[in-house]
Amino acid sequence: MLQIPPLQFDGRNVGGLTRRMRRAGRSSPRYRFVIAALAAFAVAMSAMAANRPLPEYLKSAVVYQVVLRNITAEGTFSAAEKKLEHIRDAGVDVVYLTPFVEMDRDADISGWSRRQKESGCNSPLNPYRIENYDKIDAEYGGDADFDSFCAKAHALGMKVFLDLVYCHCGPNNVIKDIVPDAIQRDANGNLRKNNYNFLLLDFASKDVRKYLIDSMLNWIRRGCDGFRCDIGYRVPLEFWEEAARKCREVKPDLVLINEGYPTEYLKTAFDSCYNFPWSFTIRRMIVPGTPGGKSPKKGTFADKMAVIRKYEATAPENSLFLCFMDNHDTAMSDKERRFDRLKPVEAGNAGFVLTFLRRGLPLVFNGNEIADNALSSIFMPDDRTLPRKTVNWGRAATPEGQKRLALIRSLAKLRHEMPVFAEGTQEWVTDGEGQGAVAFLRRIGDTAVFVAANLTDKPVCFKPSCGFRAAADGAALLSEDGALSEDGECRLGPWGYVVQPLP
Repeated sequence: MLQIPPLQFDGRNVGGLTRRMRRAGRSSPRYRFVIAALAAFAVAMSAMAANRPLPEYLKSAVVYQVVLRNITAEGTFSAAEKKLEHIRDAGVDVVYLTPFVEMDRDADISGWSRRQKESGCNSPLNPYRIENYDKIDAEYGGDADFDSFCAKAHALGMKVFLDLVYCHCGPNNVIKDIVPDAIQRDANGNLRKNNYNFLLLDFASKDVRKYLIDSMLNWIRRGCDGFRCDIGYRVPLEFWEEAARKCREVKPDLVLINEGYPTEYLKTAFDSCYNFPWSFTIRRMIVPGTPGGKSPKKGTFADKMAVIRKYEATAPENSLFLCFMDNHDTAMSDKERRFDRLKPVEAGNAGFVLTFLRRGLPLVFNGNEIADNALSSIFMPDDRTLPRKTVNWGRAATPEGQKRLALIRSLAKLRHEMPVFAEGTQEWVTDGEGQGAVAFLRRIGDTAVFVAANLTDKPVCFKPSCGFRAAADGAALLSEDGALSEDGECRLGPWGYVVQPLP
């Protein structure tokens, strides 16, 4: 009779059992059947583990991206810490920090990215070209400054997420001295680089994987609540699965966000991924021609929305896509064409209504909440006496800035106080897309809310074919130059929007 040792069925010991049986010469069809059954069971159990419930706070959360170099003129943790109360007052739940660890100072421009060279800063310092994953760069302050920043954020009730840059590293990254096979090599033995001119880490090395996971654990112990994983889809999924398992043994509610497109990464490791098709399509409706990849390039707006829906349907049920109007890449690439620089504040407001109230995880880039219209860049000159591209905080005192901040606060309040926006289902209403309007219904139990926004500077009028209509005495939760009538007609002025409860 076959003796099977006790198993926990977590997918980690099936391989060992297989090897023990083979060493014992047990390779008959009967035993192969048992092994196949155990493997299938382990896969099923892994899938069940992957569908773990999301941390409760994430369902209604608002994420705020902080680029230390941008958010204040000083560019330090100490200066940014003084902005945390403002950030919390805007309705933010999560502060996500772009990389602040030690940057590579190698002056050889052959190891600089194209954008780094084009920035005109003539500096080797790039937050995404890293020399040491465990050391805070002196530009931002010291360990005590980071600890104080985290403590203040946590005291205000906010989580802190860090940016992981594990696909590539700088030419002098210390991992090369610790792990001999840390960098990928081509067939001729040359170190491999990606299209940024950065060295590619070799995830075939178990020592590389251990080093990087240990770094994650280090930051978790120092107060990190989650990670946004830079171009995470270019790192093997197997690494993220291993990292997620080991890190969540220490912090069960750890959040992982993939800056990536493939939804299969959501099945086993990540809690959320970037919704590039949605975000870039919405942005390009407001400012045509803005840069950005991974979005539909041909067809009408209605055609592109259909492509987005098809993409979103590939994700596991109840996935939370991270949706943005702006981030460090777009703000830098848009240059003079930033939407708050080129369009009226109402244009961005229409986009934020959709971004906050659709099913997903909304991202606010530092300064978006005051309609910041400054030129932006993650690259800065080494000489601090030279001009630096930072948030134009003067916009907070303008009518535009005050209008945006009031809206962001109202949208965050709806997400926090109405379960329909945190956990409700979403049904697309496509009737206005031919005119440039986006609409959807959020529903939970007996509560249903209709959301529509016009992404053009021309009036839009459509009648939802599904028959949605406002109650005779039903006031909108939120609206500007938009309404859903009792007879079921939705009218939206230029950049208008309406958030309407249904009877």
